Amino acid sequence: MNKRLFYAGVIIGALLIGNLAALAGDQPTVDVKVYGYVKLDGSYDQNLTSHGNFVMWVNPQYDGQDDEQFNMTANQTRLGVNLAGNGYSNVKVGGQIEFDLYGGVTGATVAENKALLMLRHAYFTIQSGNTKLLAGQSWDLVSPLNPSTLNYAVLWGCGNFGYRRAQISLWQTVPAGPQTNMTLAGGVFRTIGSNLTPTFSLAAGEASDGSDDGTDAGIPTVQGYFDVQHKFASGGKLRAGVTGMWGQLKAETNIGNSETYTNWCAVGHLQVDFASGFGFAGEASTGQNLGSYLGGILNSSTVDGVSANGAWGSVWFKASPKVKLATGYGFDDPKDDDIGSGARSHNSCIFGNLTYALVPMASVGFEVSQWQTKYKDSDSAKTLRGQTSFTLNF
Repeated sequence: MNKRLFYAGVIIGALLIGNLAALAGDQPTVDVKVYGYVKLDGSYDQNLTSHGNFVMWVNPQYDGQDDEQFNMTANQTRLGVNLAGNGYSNVKVGGQIEFDLYGGVTGATVAENKALLMLRHAYFTIQSGNTKLLAGQSWDLVSPLNPSTLNYAVLWGCGNFGYRRAQISLWQTVPAGPQTNMTLAGGVFRTIGSNLTPTFSLAAGEASDGSDDGTDAGIPTVQGYFDVQHKFASGGKLRAGVTGMWGQLKAETNIGNSETYTNWCAVGHLQVDFASGFGFAGEASTGQNLGSYLGGILNSSTVDGVSANGAWGSVWFKASPKVKLATGYGFDDPKDDDIGSGARSHNSCIFGNLTYALVPMASVGFEVSQWQTKYKDSDSAKTLRGQTSFTLNF
């Protein structure tokens, strides 16, 4: 990316912020509304999976022997606050702060009954008319939909990807008819990478510099979003669009030599909800070096690039006011030539679930899923997973 264009964009964004601030009224206040849920998950797996409490892939099996697992956790319990401004004459001000208890997944070993908080969202918005500015940590613009799973990882690493990261994004809604809106969004995002070693021959004593290659690039990642939503006279809804991302990373050494590489993706999404309670949704994607976006079965990025294609689809039906049924399928397929021997080369899952409302705000669900993960130059691994969930919303 041309750095002059980037800094020009920063200046334009600052001017927009200044104009929005000038529209604010005097003596504003912010209302705080607490929300969340308490959730207990219990699961049985025929074989060892990536994370136990939830699954993204199946770990390798040895000598064809099953390795049964049982997990029970309350770590998906979630707490958040929605913020809404009052006293602003010409703009809307809002925000969100949200946590769950999966903070120990990527850190040091944490006792199961001593979970750590994990920040999910922390952002604020300022909206004037159909224009909105968002600043803070929230969802990526790419891959905006999620399938209806009880599993915490909503087919991440299995056809679905996109996560949360710090960003500054600008949103514009354009009415395209009495029942149709188009939304365009774009922004700059924190680039999160790893610390790769350049592929050229290193000098004596030369090594990787030890810092994140996304930070070393000196510029953020750019993401874009286009979405159309239409309401039918029957009460149904249609949503469709495309999203994309491009980022640059730099593998540097301790004596200043470097090599740049990229990550990128293009995604198409579609969702249809009928007034009868039936609906379906899905996404298809292609990209490169998507591990930090939970794509490519989370294979590590490389300077040469790990290309991957993926897709998922989900269908649901609200059988009664208390019963919802859902099923779906997803797969993620990195290019074999881009990964090393023993790496995850293909991942697939088919699932079905039922959710029943016990009383208002409280529900119980049961899900069955079949997972298969293939490994390059090695045997594939499978698991049959049964999961039940008890949830109280507030």
